[in-house]
Amino acid sequence: MLIVTRKKDDRPIVGNDIETHVLRIGRDNVRLGVKAPRHVSIYRHEIYEESTDATVAESEPPALEPEGSGSDFTGGTPETKP
Repeated sequence: MLIVTRKKDDRPIVGNDIETHVLRIGRDNVRLGVKAPRHVSIYRHEIYEESTDATVAESEPPALEPEGSGSDFTGGTPETKP
């Protein structure tokens, strides 16, 4: 991870075609603008995680335990452990 210190109105560039713009700096937050080509998706982290979690849940079949494991699990959504 690259960590940079920028001031208001600075414009860090990512690659050749993604421009960020520090719009406002507050006590607890920073407002950034991101200018990128249309084919580049930009998400807030929490939205991206929700989106990928939902996609994985829809695309993967539920995990089944091996036969003879003593479980009565017959399908559905198994509990996930942290």
